[in-house]
Amino acid sequence: MRGLNIIVLLLILSCEPSAKTLPILSYTIDENGLKSYYTISYSGFTNHLGQDFSTERIEGKVCVANFFFTRCPSICPPMRNAMITLAEDFYEDENLLFISHTIDPEFDSVSVLKAYADNTEITSNTWQFIRASETETKAQAKLYMTNFKPNEDGTDFYHSSYVALVDKTQQIRGFYNLLSEESKTALKKDIRLLLN
Repeated sequence: MRGLNIIVLLLILSCEPSAKTLPILSYTIDENGLKSYYTISYSGFTNHLGQDFSTERIEGKVCVANFFFTRCPSICPPMRNAMITLAEDFYEDENLLFISHTIDPEFDSVSVLKAYADNTEITSNTWQFIRASETETKAQAKLYMTNFKPNEDGTDFYHSSYVALVDKTQQIRGFYNLLSEESKTALKKDIRLLLN
């Protein structure tokens, strides 16, 4: 009887998932109501060092991506601080890349982005600040299931405080609010899950 109990216990335990599985969120729903999955890709972007930023830069990496602008007076400064802390927490892992897309390419030139990047004191291997035309940036935001627009007086943009977590195959696996401690804790845990 004791042997049977052990076998039953082992069968129950073997059915338990060994690790949390993150959903794939990068999909659209077609006219038939079916999911159509897609991957994140890049074309037409330039980083803060004046180099092309294309899909090859993210292949095989876990990425944390957000949208911001350097003159942001509201949510960007606390988001930036949260990104710096995350980058420091994972500093040794070359398989993790932070990507910040400016939504103000008219002002945020390569030199402005470089100065902004230098002030984070995080290496370019860990964190890329990128720019493209407004049209390309809006298309990229759509891939990340977000958007932005200038507010009425032109002093700020309406944009999200969320970051997207992208896996090594360029699929979105989660969204996290950088202004929430609980959400940042979940992001750290899920980054580790994807890195492992």
